[in-house]
Amino acid sequence: MDDKNDLAEFFMSSFASELINSTENVIRRSVSGIAASCESLRESADKKRSKQDKRLIDGIMASCRDLMRTAQLGRALTAERLTDEDMCTIRADIFLRDFASGCEAASKGRCTVKVGEVCPSYIRTDRETLRFLLLSFVRRLTSGGEDGKNAFEVSCEEKLKTLNISVRALGTFVDEAHAGQTDIFDSHYGEVCMGFAEHIGAFAELSDDVLTVGIPLSDGNSSAVAEAVLPEAESSGFDPFGVMLGNI
Repeated sequence: MDDKNDLAEFFMSSFASELINSTENVIRRSVSGIAASCESLRESADKKRSKQDKRLIDGIMASCRDLMRTAQLGRALTAERLTDEDMCTIRADIFLRDFASGCEAASKGRCTVKVGEVCPSYIRTDRETLRFLLLSFVRRLTSGGEDGKNAFEVSCEEKLKTLNISVRALGTFVDEAHAGQTDIFDSHYGEVCMGFAEHIGAFAELSDDVLTVGIPLSDGNSSAVAEAVLPEAESSGFDPFGVMLGNI
């Protein structure tokens, strides 16, 4: 049995799409309600200055992020390939600098991300899907890395008609076979990377310490402009950075 083909066929099936979309809706509603309750509890804990209550609330929110990660990854992998109309124009160097700072903030120092050589190239893509694609690599290696040694470098360069974005591991990591497997997306993270790349019409090349994503460059005749970053729909640690790196 070819596990990789079986996984790909499952995510492409209409049943999987319906199942995961339904599950995601339930998870989102439930997590939103739990998060709202936790905010009220946190206000009470602040007034009482109760460290124990705050730790319990933090634990509940960590579990919520686990649920949201599973829901969001499943939804992205079962969605149909995006068309150009579904995407937005971004400037690569700005995107990667924001990505680096987002990783460090969400992981609370568990990983550091250096910005290497970048160029002000414009690409058409889906910002959130691209984030998840790069974050899946960072999460995998950071989860198995040693404290204080989870360093990465992000960079990009133009290659013919594509912009190649790379995330390179600079730190010390445990052997992949011994890395913790928390869910199917971690244990099949290679397939997850390829699925995200296909979703946005890109290609991904993955090795032990480097992920490279090739994205078609915007047409030189188009009026490509860097679009303003839209406010995140959720601001309680449930954005891509929070759900991928908040609990490692």
